[in-house]
Amino acid sequence: MFSKDIDLDENIILKNKIPILINDENWIKLFSDVDDKYIKSHKEELEELLKEQKKIENEISSLQREKLKCMKMILGISDAVNNEEKVESVSLLDEYSEKIYGINDKIDDLTFQLETIPKEIREANYELLKATVKYGYRELKTKEKKLEETTEELEELKERLKELINEKHDYEEWVSGTYTFLHGMLGNKEMEKLDEQILD
Repeated sequence: MFSKDIDLDENIILKNKIPILINDENWIKLFSDVDDKYIKSHKEELEELLKEQKKIENEISSLQREKLKCMKMILGISDAVNNEEKVESVSLLDEYSEKIYGINDKIDDLTFQLETIPKEIREANYELLKATVKYGYRELKTKEKKLEETTEELEELKERLKELINEKHDYEEWVSGTYTFLHGMLGNKEMEKLDEQILD
C-alpha cells in the first residue's frame, strides 16, 4: 500500500498558501519526529536551504555595511585631497574604489543566489508535503483501525462494567434484605450470638 508516488498538484503550495512545513506548529506536533526516511530527508534539505538563505542574507548585510564604510572613507579622502591638498592620499581613493567594485561583485553573486533559493525552498517544501501526505494517509488507515478496535474494546468493557454494577447491586440487596429478615425474626441478641458462632 502507498508504494507508488502520489500525484499532488505542484501549484498547491501557492494556491493553498501552504506555509514552510517545518515552521508550522501543527506539522511539528504531528510529523516532526516521525520515523519516516522521506520526511526526514526532505525536512533536512529544507532546513539546510533555510540556513543557507539566512547565511546569504547576513553576508549581504555585512557587505553592505562594509561598502558604506568604504564610501565614507572615499568621501573623507576626497575632502582631504580637494580641500587640504593632500595629494599623497590619492592612491587610497583607488584602493577603496577597487574594494567597492569587489564588494559590488560579491553582492551581485549573493543576490543572484538569494533569488534562486526561494524556488528551491518551495520545491523542497512541496516534496516534504508529498512525503507527509503519503505518510499521513498510511498512518490514518492504521490509526483508524486501532481506534475502531479500541472503541469496540471500550464498549465491551462498558457492558461488562454495567453487568458487574448490577451484580454488585443484587448482592448488596440480598445481603441487606437477608440481614433485615433474620434480624426481624430472631432479634438483636440472637443475631449477635449466631454471628459469633457461624461467621467466626
